[in-house]
Amino acid sequence: MQDLYPDTRAPTQTAGHWIDELAFDPSDYAERLKFVQSHLSNRSLAGGLLFDPENMFWLTGFQTIGYFTFQCMFVPVHGLPKVITRIVNRDMALALPTIGGVEAVLDTQDPVDVLSTVLNQIGAVQIGLETGSRYLSVRDYRRLTDVCTSTFVDWDGVIEHQRRIKTPSQIECMRKAARAVEVGMDAALKSIEPGKSDNDVAAALYHGSIAAGSEYIGHPPMVVTGKRSALCFALWKRKVIERGDVVLLEGAACIDRYHVMMARSAVVGKPTDEHKATADALISVLETAIETIKPGETAGEIDRRCRVGIEELGLAKYFKSRVAYGIGIGFPPNWAEGHIYAIRPGDPMIIEENMTFHIIPTMFREDFGMAISDSVRVTATGCELLTCYPRDLVIVD
Repeated sequence: MQDLYPDTRAPTQTAGHWIDELAFDPSDYAERLKFVQSHLSNRSLAGGLLFDPENMFWLTGFQTIGYFTFQCMFVPVHGLPKVITRIVNRDMALALPTIGGVEAVLDTQDPVDVLSTVLNQIGAVQIGLETGSRYLSVRDYRRLTDVCTSTFVDWDGVIEHQRRIKTPSQIECMRKAARAVEVGMDAALKSIEPGKSDNDVAAALYHGSIAAGSEYIGHPPMVVTGKRSALCFALWKRKVIERGDVVLLEGAACIDRYHVMMARSAVVGKPTDEHKATADALISVLETAIETIKPGETAGEIDRRCRVGIEELGLAKYFKSRVAYGIGIGFPPNWAEGHIYAIRPGDPMIIEENMTFHIIPTMFREDFGMAISDSVRVTATGCELLTCYPRDLVIVD
């Protein structure tokens, strides 16, 4: 059966031959690896196992859309990381000087068997494990602990904590992503008219941002019209746009896996007083957050200040989500880093310079939903707006 598969030996490489595949300077990755290995050493661990594609990308620049099958990265306490992945992902990993080797998994093999063989060659040692990763199933974890001679200990949040603060080169990627999503949003808003479908608007958003340089994004944009806009996470579904409809748009763009998002809302025809009041309230929350976010503040206090106006207007029951979530690296099904850090009620996290957020005021009312949002970088004294586009409720005559 193995004759059906290509040669699994590593291809011949010359020094620096694949360097263009890296998103950032090799020295950046060397520093990240040094940090991770120092952490492993301080905990007397022989290595760590990564399962999240975002963390693998941050550490080595390795990315593939093939992470829907079993894949992990072993980071030894000394030397370069090794990827254990399906054979079709092998060449992508070997195209990086940051990867020390690949253990290819054939489609006829059990990947846990392959991983356990790699680990058992090291001996009976302690290995850190990303137990919080959605890509490590309960079944695989149980089997891994059964067949490996190593002892596994929880090793969560080490890389995630480092990802919160963006480097200058990462921020530059996000600025470029902001320009791309602005183009997409502009195209989408200008495409809205009665008789067109929500698919037409979604296509304009996608086309505009991709033509402006965006790579594939980590989550579908939110494009929804009419009463369906009142349903959070409803997306386009061939609905014909009619007069009186609200059109809710939330989009993103991505440069070298770093994302930036923004949302805008439109009304086709004359907006009602309820439409205008909702949009005004959302803009107020957005601008309060932009004015309030700065180093030294706590996430919970920023969230509290943003909710004051909404509560005074009696609209708090429609404002159900956190004020903002962290952004950066994203792979489908997620374009955000909100699971790592966010601005939400009672959160004691201290805001630091070069954190990046998507401020996403959203309301879902009985007959419509609206969102008006922007992405920001925390500066030494406040915020840098990454996305720059008029915030007013768009009225389509």
